[in-house]
Amino acid sequence: MNKPRYIEAHYTQVLQYDLEDLDIDWDDVVDYSVKWTTLYIELKNGEVIEIDNYQECDTDWKWANKVQAYDEDFNEVELTEEELWLKKLII
Repeated sequence: MNKPRYIEAHYTQVLQYDLEDLDIDWDDVVDYSVKWTTLYIELKNGEVIEIDNYQECDTDWKWANKVQAYDEDFNEVELTEEELWLKKLII
Protein backbone atom coordinates (compact mmCIF):
# COMPACT_ATOMS: atom_id res chain seq x y z
CA MET A 1 0.00 0.00 0.00
CA ASN A 2 1.22 3.49 -0.85
CA LYS A 3 1.50 6.12 1.85
CA PRO A 4 -0.72 9.19 1.56
CA ARG A 5 0.93 12.42 0.47
CA TYR A 6 -2.14 14.60 -0.08
CA ILE A 7 -5.38 14.83 1.88
CA GLU A 8 -8.36 16.51 0.23
CA ALA A 9 -11.40 17.75 2.14
CA HIS A 10 -14.59 18.39 0.16
CA TYR A 11 -17.30 20.78 1.34
CA THR A 12 -20.72 21.14 -0.26
CA GLN A 13 -22.82 24.26 -0.70
CA VAL A 14 -26.41 24.01 -1.90
CA LEU A 15 -28.50 26.54 -3.81
CA GLN A 16 -32.22 25.84 -4.07
CA TYR A 17 -34.68 27.12 -6.65
CA ASP A 18 -38.37 26.83 -5.69
CA LEU A 19 -40.34 26.37 -8.92
CA GLU A 20 -43.65 27.01 -7.17
CA ASP A 21 -42.40 30.33 -5.80
CA LEU A 22 -41.17 31.17 -9.30
CA ASP A 23 -44.63 30.32 -10.71
CA ILE A 24 -43.19 27.72 -13.11
CA ASP A 25 -45.38 24.78 -14.10
CA TRP A 26 -43.16 21.70 -14.49
CA ASP A 27 -45.42 20.43 -17.30
CA ASP A 28 -44.29 23.46 -19.37
CA VAL A 29 -40.56 22.75 -18.89
CA VAL A 30 -38.56 21.20 -21.74
CA ASP A 31 -35.06 21.44 -20.28
CA TYR A 32 -33.06 23.13 -17.53
CA SER A 33 -29.45 23.71 -16.54
CA VAL A 34 -27.47 25.66 -13.96
CA LYS A 35 -24.26 27.60 -14.56
CA TRP A 36 -22.60 30.09 -12.23
CA THR A 37 -25.62 30.02 -9.84
CA THR A 38 -28.06 30.93 -12.63
CA LEU A 39 -30.87 28.48 -13.37
CA TYR A 40 -31.90 28.37 -17.04
CA ILE A 41 -35.34 26.91 -17.72
CA GLU A 42 -36.44 26.30 -21.32
CA LEU A 43 -40.21 26.19 -21.77
CA LYS A 44 -42.21 24.41 -24.48
CA ASN A 45 -43.09 27.77 -26.07
CA GLY A 46 -39.35 28.46 -26.61
CA GLU A 47 -39.01 31.00 -23.81
CA VAL A 48 -35.92 30.68 -21.62
CA ILE A 49 -36.25 31.89 -18.04
CA GLU A 50 -33.08 32.84 -16.15
CA ILE A 51 -33.10 32.92 -12.36
CA ASP A 52 -29.93 34.12 -10.65
CA ASN A 53 -29.51 32.82 -7.11
CA TYR A 54 -26.05 34.13 -6.22
CA GLN A 55 -25.45 34.31 -2.49
CA GLU A 56 -22.42 34.81 -0.35
CA CYS A 57 -22.65 31.42 1.30
CA ASP A 58 -21.43 30.62 4.76
CA THR A 59 -19.83 27.22 4.49
CA ASP A 60 -19.82 25.07 7.59
CA TRP A 61 -16.13 24.22 7.75
CA LYS A 62 -16.43 22.04 10.88
CA TRP A 63 -16.83 18.69 9.11
CA ALA A 64 -16.00 17.89 5.51
CA ASN A 65 -18.55 16.02 3.40
CA LYS A 66 -15.76 13.83 2.08
CA VAL A 67 -12.10 13.38 2.98
CA GLN A 68 -9.78 11.42 0.72
CA ALA A 69 -6.08 10.57 0.76
CA TYR A 70 -3.88 10.40 -2.37
CA ASP A 71 -0.32 9.23 -2.93
CA GLU A 72 2.35 11.28 -4.70
CA ASP A 73 0.94 10.21 -8.10
CA PHE A 74 -2.61 11.17 -7.04
CA ASN A 75 -3.74 7.57 -6.79
CA GLU A 76 -6.43 7.12 -4.17
CA VAL A 77 -5.13 5.65 -0.91
CA GLU A 78 -7.60 3.96 1.38
CA LEU A 79 -6.75 3.47 5.02
CA THR A 80 -8.42 0.66 6.91
CA GLU A 81 -10.24 1.32 10.18
CA GLU A 82 -7.42 -0.50 12.00
CA GLU A 83 -4.76 1.77 10.45
CA LEU A 84 -6.74 4.85 11.44
CA TRP A 85 -7.13 3.62 15.03
CA LEU A 86 -3.42 2.77 15.28
CA LYS A 87 -2.49 6.26 14.11
CA LYS A 88 -4.79 7.77 16.76
CA LEU A 89 -3.15 5.62 19.47
CA ILE A 90 0.35 6.70 18.41
CA ILE A 91 -0.51 10.42 18.49
